[in-house]
Amino acid sequence: MRHLLEEMTADRVYLQGALSGELVNREELEAAGVRVVTVPGAGHNVMFDNPDVFVAEVAGQV
Repeated sequence: MRHLLEEMTADRVYLQGALSGELVNREELEAAGVRVVTVPGAGHNVMFDNPDVFVAEVAGQV
């Protein structure tokens, strides 16, 4: 999935929960044009742990 995300040409965002630790190879995603966002107070289930930030980021309103 990561390879597919890196190869896409559409606007992309990768949401990482702050409670999940550091994102391995974050720099590679960013170099491929993927916007990486660390969501405060969230773990693996970003959409449940911090739904307001999830919605705003996916909608591109941040």
